[in-house]
Amino acid sequence: MRQGNFIVMDGGEGAGKGTVLRRLRAVFPPPKVLFTREPGGSIFGEEIRKLILSDGGKRADAATMFLLFWAARRDHSYNTIKPAVASGRHVVSDRFDSSTWAYQVYAEENDELRGIFWPLRELAVPVKPSLYLYLDVEPEIGLGRAKKRGERNHFDERDIKFHTDVRDGFLDFLKLAEGETHTVIVNANRSIDKVAGDVIKILKPFLA
Repeated sequence: MRQGNFIVMDGGEGAGKGTVLRRLRAVFPPPKVLFTREPGGSIFGEEIRKLILSDGGKRADAATMFLLFWAARRDHSYNTIKPAVASGRHVVSDRFDSSTWAYQVYAEENDELRGIFWPLRELAVPVKPSLYLYLDVEPEIGLGRAKKRGERNHFDERDIKFHTDVRDGFLDFLKLAEGETHTVIVNANRSIDKVAGDVIKILKPFLA
């Protein structure tokens, strides 16, 4: 049996991932494609998600968050992603390890976490992504959109410098991942119709 592809869609706050993913579900419906998310994506992973996004998460330092994300990711990877891909299903994840690099390692300027990121990745990720698709939005535009939608978490509340660093972190990760897998950057400053249209075209060969 041919294995399915594992696709990661990522982006900063207000990049439009949620809307694009809803449109993707209409074009590539289950059961052939499994849509999942991080943090979360499995029973235990969703419990860790609650901790990460709780009010208490505001007081946790970057290293604590980093380790929580990896704990959730291992459970997600082994109990959701790996079985689905092995059965021939394609998987699309809303965020993955690229977010951990961008937020906890790069934007938080945690050099001590750089060295353990890759060994933890080997431990926690049995199926490497076939494609990282990054929705690239200017931080000012993205934060404006996030504010309008009304649903905010403590990551949204960080200052503009933090979100600019997050964007730089995503671009840094994509450069590091280029030799291992496919990477695509989509201009998400445009209308959601144009962004979603481009994403659907890009993913068709992977989700066919």
